[in-house]
Amino acid sequence: MRITQSIIARNILQGINQSREKMNMLQIDMATGKELRQSSKDPVNFARSARFRRTINRNEQYLRNISDAKGWITTTNTLLDNLYTVVVNAKEIATQGADDSLDANTRSMLADKINGYIEEVVSLANSKYLGKNVFAGTKTREDKAFIFDGSTVTYEGNAGSISRRVGDNVNVSINVSGKQLENTNLFSSLIELRDNLTANDQESIRSSIEAVSTVASQLTSLSSAMGSIQKQLELTTNRLEVANLNLRSYLSQAEDVDLAEAITKYNSEEMAYRAALQTSTSAIKMNLLDFL
Repeated sequence: MRITQSIIARNILQGINQSREKMNMLQIDMATGKELRQSSKDPVNFARSARFRRTINRNEQYLRNISDAKGWITTTNTLLDNLYTVVVNAKEIATQGADDSLDANTRSMLADKINGYIEEVVSLANSKYLGKNVFAGTKTREDKAFIFDGSTVTYEGNAGSISRRVGDNVNVSINVSGKQLENTNLFSSLIELRDNLTANDQESIRSSIEAVSTVASQLTSLSSAMGSIQKQLELTTNRLEVANLNLRSYLSQAEDVDLAEAITKYNSEEMAYRAALQTSTSAIKMNLLDFL
């Protein structure tokens, strides 16, 4: 094949354009810090990176779920501790009321204190977290979970369990339902103690001391169960954070550019580009007079 001047010029320009394109790609690599941006460059690593990224995003969602769960559990435990404190105070009142030296008027005043404790307990049981009833089961949007009419406490929620997904096929229950509170006899025991004090029934007041003590123990059990779940969530959080740290490291190895290597390649490509420009200047300027 006859090599003409136009073929030489075209090949030189093509080489210059290719060199310029390589420099451009290297500049983008260095600017973005990412070497793997398209599947066509390395299909295997690109697919692996996509899997890493999906797993990281899924773990991040689990971590957000855990954060929400921790907030709910912390609020629940605080309320259970407050309820326990009120019950312990009520037990002290019951112990005072069982004293033989007290008269009916004094016990009536103690009954008023217990009535105040009942109202406080109902108020705590109606507490909310982020606008949702803590002790209403799954009926978290109810105005009140418990209604006190002066003689009885009525539960308006249900026994539903609120759960959060914290891992693949792993769901954790994070609430104490109002039904569980009712099952401790929290409300009925305090109301019974109040009524016994009002009635000046010393023997029944002594029985109420044991009943209130049992309520305190059961509240402690509920709080311990919530504490165990919280510990589980903390361990899961640590596991997910370590997993994401490793995944990001793998992702970096698959995607990130070796900056030192990229700079070296760029400098080398730039030298070749400048040399090609100088060569092309001499080659393209040649004309018929140069051969005469």
